[in-house]
Amino acid sequence: MDAGQLYRMLVFANVVEQGSLTAAAEELGISRSMVSQHLKKLELRCETQLIQRTTRKMGLTQDGQNFYYYCAELLQLAKQAENSTRPDNIELHGNIRILAPVCFGEHDLLQHMGEFHRLYPKIRISIQLEDSPMDLKDNKIDIAIQTGARMDPRIDAIKLAQFDEYLVASPEYLEQHGSPLHPDMLQMHLWVLQASNQLPKRYQIQNSYGDNFKLNINPSTTCNSNLGVMSLVKQGLGIGILPSYLAQPQIASKHLVHILSDYHLQEGLIYATHPFNDVIPPKVQAFIDFIKERLMA
Repeated sequence: MDAGQLYRMLVFANVVEQGSLTAAAEELGISRSMVSQHLKKLELRCETQLIQRTTRKMGLTQDGQNFYYYCAELLQLAKQAENSTRPDNIELHGNIRILAPVCFGEHDLLQHMGEFHRLYPKIRISIQLEDSPMDLKDNKIDIAIQTGARMDPRIDAIKLAQFDEYLVASPEYLEQHGSPLHPDMLQMHLWVLQASNQLPKRYQIQNSYGDNFKLNINPSTTCNSNLGVMSLVKQGLGIGILPSYLAQPQIASKHLVHILSDYHLQEGLIYATHPFNDVIPPKVQAFIDFIKERLMA
């Protein structure tokens, strides 16, 4: 039996234990499509269907139940073997080079570094805040944290958290221009958008009943940074769109107002990528687990 078949058996056991391909992908730190490929190869090798998949649920065939009994034991042995050699937190050492977007890094990532250092005092961290994409291997990046509407299906990515997008404005702006009560009224307002140009931007907003409204916004002011957008909106230059993790503290302190809070823009994702294949170095895995736990809290 080759090593690939053993790994596919572990993937299968994880899918059963986690209850879905997506959850297993997150547990294993690989993409959902990769989990699906491993299962297909496993079923071809076993010459039988192991899992019954529908759009709503997943279940084991009789052969799958029999096969899982042995794969579960294999998974348990693998976990025991890993734990027997895994160093304690204080023994993990070495360098980790992290790439993150400027806004997310300054607002969220950096605040957790003191705690990480106390947990792992021998790991040295190098953080580069950069909005432009970089080649991980060429730049010797161990972990790249990214934000966006969706994860790139062509790469293995680990979901860390998700966030909403909020429509916000300053109290002063709303006092002067009025607060929009319906999406149709948004076209009449000044806008501050994250962009590198002033071309019109298209958005879609949805209410709790599932009604969709399309927006075609001509920004009066643009900035290529969310932190910059937040500063400009706070100064009363117009309505802006900010990620919830950035907007919520400003709303709580009454520096910004959440407009049309019953309507929703798109959800965003925070995820991590790395240049490693199946085996992630323990120090890197420790950081991924740490930051995922903090962001999910």
